[in-house]
Amino acid sequence: MKLIALLPAVLAFILFFAFSNLTAWESLSVSLFTYFFLEFLDNLGKRIVILDLVVILASVTCLILPIVFYHEYTRENHLARLWVKYMPIPTDSYFSFTVPATLSMILGFRLPLISRKLKINENPGAYIENAKNYLSKKPRLGLTLIAIGVASGLLDFLSPSSLKQVFYLSAHLTYVGVFYVIYSPNKHKRIVVPSVIAIMIGQALFTGMFGDFIFMLACSMVLILLGKKITFRRKLYFVLAGILLILLIQSVKIEYRKRSWSEGAGADPAYFIELMTDRVTDPSSMLDDTKMFYSLMRLNQGWLVAMTMKRVPSKYPFADGETIWQSVAAAIVPRFLWPDKPESGGRDNLKRFWGFNLVGYSMNIGPYGEAYANFDRTGGIIYMFFYGLFFGMVLSTILKIADKRPTIILWLPFLFFYAIGVETDLLTTMGFLVKGVFFTWVVFRFFRIGFRIDL
Repeated sequence: MKLIALLPAVLAFILFFAFSNLTAWESLSVSLFTYFFLEFLDNLGKRIVILDLVVILASVTCLILPIVFYHEYTRENHLARLWVKYMPIPTDSYFSFTVPATLSMILGFRLPLISRKLKINENPGAYIENAKNYLSKKPRLGLTLIAIGVASGLLDFLSPSSLKQVFYLSAHLTYVGVFYVIYSPNKHKRIVVPSVIAIMIGQALFTGMFGDFIFMLACSMVLILLGKKITFRRKLYFVLAGILLILLIQSVKIEYRKRSWSEGAGADPAYFIELMTDRVTDPSSMLDDTKMFYSLMRLNQGWLVAMTMKRVPSKYPFADGETIWQSVAAAIVPRFLWPDKPESGGRDNLKRFWGFNLVGYSMNIGPYGEAYANFDRTGGIIYMFFYGLFFGMVLSTILKIADKRPTIILWLPFLFFYAIGVETDLLTTMGFLVKGVFFTWVVFRFFRIGFRIDL
């Protein structure tokens, strides 16, 4: 264990447990977040830390934010009571499941990478250097991928429902292509890269959905910084700036969506900039109790997990792995062979375990809720190990493939940007990863057979 992270983590536990009203489980949650956050900063640039982003996100949304709701937004708080967003089960009951489940998931993430640890730690930039060498004689390959991605994004609105998924995946070649441009000797990269970033921002503003943009950006930064020598302090400033950006977007998202969706104004970049400027010039507005509650409420995945723990098995029985096996099968079997297979997005799980029929919006119990709802406490903790193991094995396999096909490393943000979200269920995360891997294989084969070009 790294001393740079261990000592502050131990100190955090002692301070919060001894000098605050936090319970032992809650203090341990703060300690674990402290450790994994500092470890992530230390490893940034030294290792491929895409799965570490999952750890940070899980720690914040399932461990830290529930503490805030257990102590600040309780049933006595009028907003929490109005929206029924107070934590519905005792704190020890909640954290005695989520803390071990988090540690179990992390163990699953890291176990497959132990055999590759030496190479990753000693020469993390080797993957990027190999990709650069491979692309040194292919400066236009990235532009081709970007062109296909942009065209697919435009045609997506006109495509039939049966081809929506294909065009959606193809549109993401824009983001893959920009990495090919960055690491190739393309003369126009100073124009191409900002243009792609502008496209990403434009899509987010048009749809009002900023999650994909943030997740893709986070995964991209992990890859871009790989092998670069950056001081711990600069990495801290860099990550804090990213967190501030997320908080700013989160604070204006509801107002922007209200205007663009409910009022039918559509995409309005000027209004978005106006909202962001207001927050920057008046930071105290972000600390307004009502706005703070709405922002934290949407980020608190722990409430969804706790609601699942309250309703299962008191009102709805454990699924005993039923939804897990269905999700695995649904991720593999195409819809034309299984027309009524479960839909991603959480609707089926909410109906199965809560008795809710979602209409017009989405909510999801996530991997923690699904683990508990299927296998109870102990079984759920064990399941989370295998959940993490699956993604760890996929990442390890991709790193092995990168030894022979160096550019596959540039596809990591595309393949994993859905996997880092802990607010989605197994069907969503595994489904996108399986489809993404198959799609990547098809694209490689298409270029190899059709154009005699190895991506």
